[in-house]
Amino acid sequence: IPESDLAHLKTQHELANAWSALVPSFPKENIHVLPSIEHAVNVVRKAGEGEKAVDVLVAGSLHLVGGVIEVAGLSHVAL
Repeated sequence: IPESDLAHLKTQHELANAWSALVPSFPKENIHVLPSIEHAVNVVRKAGEGEKAVDVLVAGSLHLVGGVIEVAGLSHVAL
């Protein structure tokens, strides 16, 4: 992948657009293109503040899933 595409998250934006096209009823404000696992965990934590429950599915490589477990501090509940 060209470095400039990585810097602009081009593939991630294309995937977000594809998701929007496939599931137009899905709220666009719930689609996030973020540069890191840390950013994503922060968005989820903010969304889960208060009494609102948040469900999260992490799909991808074991590297990604492991990174989320580590950053979110979930190693004590991870199987």
